[in-house]
Amino acid sequence: MLCRVANLYVEVPAVGGMDSRCKDYLCEEDYIADIVIDAGQYRPEVYPESLSEESVVYLESGWQFYARLIEFGGLMLHASAVELDGRAYLFSGPSGMGKSTHTRLWQQIFGEEAQVFNDDKPALRREDGRWYAYGTPWCGKDGINQNKRVPLAGICFLKRGQENVIRRLGEKDVIGHVLYQTLHQFRTAERLEPLLDSLGRLVREIPVFELENLPEEAAARLSHETMSRAAKEMGL
Repeated sequence: MLCRVANLYVEVPAVGGMDSRCKDYLCEEDYIADIVIDAGQYRPEVYPESLSEESVVYLESGWQFYARLIEFGGLMLHASAVELDGRAYLFSGPSGMGKSTHTRLWQQIFGEEAQVFNDDKPALRREDGRWYAYGTPWCGKDGINQNKRVPLAGICFLKRGQENVIRRLGEKDVIGHVLYQTLHQFRTAERLEPLLDSLGRLVREIPVFELENLPEEAAARLSHETMSRAAKEMGL
């Protein structure tokens, strides 16, 4: 299947349920693929036997896509991405930290104006002088995604807390957080160096925060007010 993902042409094998995940990304015309995902390179042996074939295909195809995305100045972040007022805000953190819960709180507050366009692994790329977040077929078990490109306005890493407190992160803290919440098995210089280059530019151009929070609307209002204000101040 030839798909359009993150403004790149991607050949995805139609196996393991990927035909269903990719249906909104299919290209009707023929183009030369920028990225070719090879099912022959999938590694089922590195996963527990209890993991389903569909899950292995999902993980392995996503891994191959990301490994090549780096060559195009992009990265993927384990995050829930919400669009509001034409800007994308990403919420990231370890599994179970409440990313999906937080974006659902945005939807409760702002209604249909807040659209979650990827709930697991949005892609980020810098094009035409600014950063964009993209929906991708790698969108988690619930399949929440939209095939769209939205200007990136902020990233927020979530922590559980006894109160709602948000702070902006410095460059060193940001890189550590992002590396921990991305596919970080890139041990070779040819992959790690361009990834770090992209991260360096990202943290200089996009405001990044850490939010200690309770799962309540007050936390969502705090993140929205802080992040949208910072985005406007930076002209995003």
